[in-house]
Amino acid sequence: MRISPFIATALLSTLILTGCGASSDGGATDTDSYNKCLELEAAKLLDETGSNLDYANEKAAEICAQ
Repeated sequence: MRISPFIATALLSTLILTGCGASSDGGATDTDSYNKCLELEAAKLLDETGSNLDYANEKAAEICAQ
């Protein structure tokens, strides 16, 4: 199975933008959970709809803000 360059770039961009390290206090914070929500929802949208990264991030932000 070959991953398209677009999908790979989109997922890497999402990881870079949301961060993938632990918080400095050692526990999960609201920001950490929000970032994880953004990452997961954007990945789902990219996978399900084949949409572009900007659209997926925008829709993920709407979903996670609720």
